[in-house]
Amino acid sequence: MRCSVRYLCACALGLMVVGGCHVEALDFSSWQFFDQSQRIRTGDDLEDARAEMIELVFGAPMPTRLPDEVEATRDAAFAGHEIERIRVATDDLVSVAYLIHPGAWNGALAIYHHGHSGDFRELGRDTITAFLEEGFQVLAFSMPMRGLNTHPFATDEHSELQVRDRPLEYFADPVVVALNWADEAYSYRRRFMVGISGGGWTTVLVSGIDERIDTSYPVAGSWPHYLRDRFGFFGDYEERITPNYLELYLMATYPDRAQVQVFNEFDSCCFGGLYSYDYLGYTSYRANAWGGRFEIFMDHDQVVHEISGNVVREILKRERGDLVEPG
Repeated sequence: MRCSVRYLCACALGLMVVGGCHVEALDFSSWQFFDQSQRIRTGDDLEDARAEMIELVFGAPMPTRLPDEVEATRDAAFAGHEIERIRVATDDLVSVAYLIHPGAWNGALAIYHHGHSGDFRELGRDTITAFLEEGFQVLAFSMPMRGLNTHPFATDEHSELQVRDRPLEYFADPVVVALNWADEAYSYRRRFMVGISGGGWTTVLVSGIDERIDTSYPVAGSWPHYLRDRFGFFGDYEERITPNYLELYLMATYPDRAQVQVFNEFDSCCFGGLYSYDYLGYTSYRANAWGGRFEIFMDHDQVVHEISGNVVREILKRERGDLVEPG
């Protein structure tokens, strides 16, 4: 699959954002290249790849344990909403999540994960509030060593985790364990996960290994390694050690699930441009083989590294439709 003339022109616009490369950089993206880049062809292949990924992350099967503590709380950031404060200790790193209740619940759960910039209570408030106003419960997280979370290191840099045997566990474990409890406490019609930046990366990781997430919306969160290497954007420590993004994308669509990757075309931080379209056709085709869905939503007006109101409206439109009972 080679770029069309129209697509090449669009790529050229994106180059101003990512910087420095010429248009021919995408000419290598053939079907054969993608087939050589990842192993998944069938559902059985996918289950094998997922089992390997779970072993890499946890060194064991998916965690079935419950949080260390759950207690009712209030927070001025979400005034008027009942909140359950969830504490998950992964070794000596403690993560604190909120399960925030809407005024009138629609039976569905939105999982929100913020990125490296800080606390979901401050920086994720607008997105979380929009989900609450639409009747979704919201299970909200910050990245390890950010926000309410604690850590044993001198700094809050995730590269500190390289001394640990399974560094990816500290990102996935709090989400999986908190969701274990939420699933016991409530009966959900569906669950979707949204994350921005490093939270978008976490959304890719968790939705790949946890089949309970029906649809995932990673926002400005990842590229496959070949794009990162090509354009010199290697990402944070946890992003660099993630073995195969194309396989994670496919895992998030099986069985009968969906991933909608969101990018800001003129993002001032990272993952700008239209380069993600390069792997769209291939990944979508592979996902369709088992009834999955892989899409890309490009916000052509957004220049800031955040979840825009346009993206929130698009997610809510999709999730409202998925809540409608067939027939």
